[in-house]
Amino acid sequence: MNQALPMRIQDIETRVAELKDQALEALEVPEEAIADINVETPPNPEMGDRGFPCFVLARHLRKAPPMIAKEVAAKLEEFVTDEDVIAEVRAVGPYVNVLFSKAKLARVVVGEALDDEHFGGETADEPKHWMFEYSAPNTNKPQHLGHVRNDLLGQSVATIADWAGHEVTRVNLINDRGIHICKSMLAYQKWGEGETPESAGIKGDHLVGKYYVLFNNKFIEEYEAWQQTDEAEARFGEWMAERDTDEDEDLDPQELRQKFFKAYKDDYFNRESKLGQQAKQMLLDWEAGDEEVVELWKTMNQWVFDGFDQTYERLGVEFDHVYYESNTYKLGKDIVLEGLEEGKFEKIEGGAIACDLEKVGLQGQKVLLRSDGTSVYMTQDIGTALERFREYDLDQMVYVVGNEQDYHFNVLFKILGLLKPELEGRLFHLSYGMVLLPEGKMKSREGKVVDADDLMDQMEKLAREAVVERWPDIDEDEVDTRAKAIGMAALKYYILDFNPRTTVNFDPKKSIDFQGRTGPYCLYSYARIQSIGRRIGGWPELDDKSRAACLEALGTDLEMALVRELQTWPKVAATAARDLDPSKVTEHMFNMCKSFSTLYNDDDHKIVDIDDEQRRDGLLYLAQAVAATLQKGLALLGIETLEEM
Repeated sequence: MNQALPMRIQDIETRVAELKDQALEALEVPEEAIADINVETPPNPEMGDRGFPCFVLARHLRKAPPMIAKEVAAKLEEFVTDEDVIAEVRAVGPYVNVLFSKAKLARVVVGEALDDEHFGGETADEPKHWMFEYSAPNTNKPQHLGHVRNDLLGQSVATIADWAGHEVTRVNLINDRGIHICKSMLAYQKWGEGETPESAGIKGDHLVGKYYVLFNNKFIEEYEAWQQTDEAEARFGEWMAERDTDEDEDLDPQELRQKFFKAYKDDYFNRESKLGQQAKQMLLDWEAGDEEVVELWKTMNQWVFDGFDQTYERLGVEFDHVYYESNTYKLGKDIVLEGLEEGKFEKIEGGAIACDLEKVGLQGQKVLLRSDGTSVYMTQDIGTALERFREYDLDQMVYVVGNEQDYHFNVLFKILGLLKPELEGRLFHLSYGMVLLPEGKMKSREGKVVDADDLMDQMEKLAREAVVERWPDIDEDEVDTRAKAIGMAALKYYILDFNPRTTVNFDPKKSIDFQGRTGPYCLYSYARIQSIGRRIGGWPELDDKSRAACLEALGTDLEMALVRELQTWPKVAATAARDLDPSKVTEHMFNMCKSFSTLYNDDDHKIVDIDDEQRRDGLLYLAQAVAATLQKGLALLGIETLEEM
């Protein structure tokens, strides 16, 4: 038995590429042509484990590709040594295919999966410092279903990047100031009667959200009452006189009134509404540092922060640093003024400062400072980004934000590139689609959106029902443990099993399925492997030589299918990090579980019933390697495994 085999999967890939290059060099193929030929994995394992085409060599060697393939295969085989994992080289038409020794491949792959705590990790060729900004909730209400996707996606891609070997900094920018915050504060001031999260028995963010809803309800009442006044009638009359009659020719008088008052709602808030004026005055008082207003703002925001922390803990979401807009909203003003002096920005009519977007290949203009000198969101984002690059010496900055902000980030990155050309290509918007629920599946306490906490409660409830149905004899504490783990695994896996850019139609009941492509299915596969270890009294603990013999006893099609799933894992994890796409991980975990299930349920692979000790131990090592890899992959999704189900 040869002890000089390569010890890592990457060594095999590197060696095949080297042999390809050696063979082509020996046939005097030009260096640039050699570089154009890439080693790939054939679509069917029966064709070979690795291969490459010879079409582009025809013009250099002046022969038909099938003839070239035969010459290359023969030459490549001359360079293969006993230490290589290559068993055979074939020419198949215009392709050169390489077949690995099943025994040697199993020994290398399973051995690495068992021995390397970072199996599939540290794959980045050039580790960099990445910053990920995600979550970014407002402090006027609880987090909702959309935040759940943001939180889980941001946490997962950051974890995957860290696993790949990058230095990762996770940040959150909480929007804790503005008119929407003042709406909650004003409602509490008017109708709160000193209520607190403790006195109400309500989580802090939900209590503040309750007053945000109350403000909106009171405002609607006020607006509907105003619509009956002479002043409203006068506004409607002015609109009627100025409107485009052709556009409204099919509307009756009542429909015209409805159209006007729907469109005028924001104007009413800003011009006539008493509640609107009070909320805006509260914002001005906050900006002026009014002690009473600032104290109320601190108190209610702290209630929300405490509530958010509970939600984050339950979701398994963490941050290295939390920014607050109340501290950052003035950032960027000096940068804009400096850009004005340098001629990168310009003053427009009315005195505002804007960027002519034609300078960055877009159309129109973007105001960066209003005529009164106040900032817009873009100004703050410019200042925050530049401060982060200075403070952390970043290589890349990733914003995890919904696709409704695609244009905003396109403009932001263009302006930042105009200001700091060295940032070109170092800013990325991880844009994601909406999350939808089947109508009527779940209701939020506000009646409009699904709160994150309500969603998690519902997932745990569904998981509990599934646990009790499948395992009716376990005690209540164990039911709780499994329900929490399974519910969160179902939620996280389902949400992350979609490419970020796609819309997710989240079906809670489907996500709990123990037989489909779900988190519970993966948990069950892991737990089943652990149960095998318990049934045989523990995993084998052999010396290196004996373990190598057991692994080299593997070789059936089902066993090698599982070995190849393990072999592919480092590449999958690297691709997920490169593309910032956790769905690459979810897919691979499912395929590995499915492959193990096929092997486990096959009559010739009933591990605990196999009498041949060496073959049984080989299968036990293979199962143990699958479990260890499954645990690593699920951890990248934020999913904790269960030892028993």
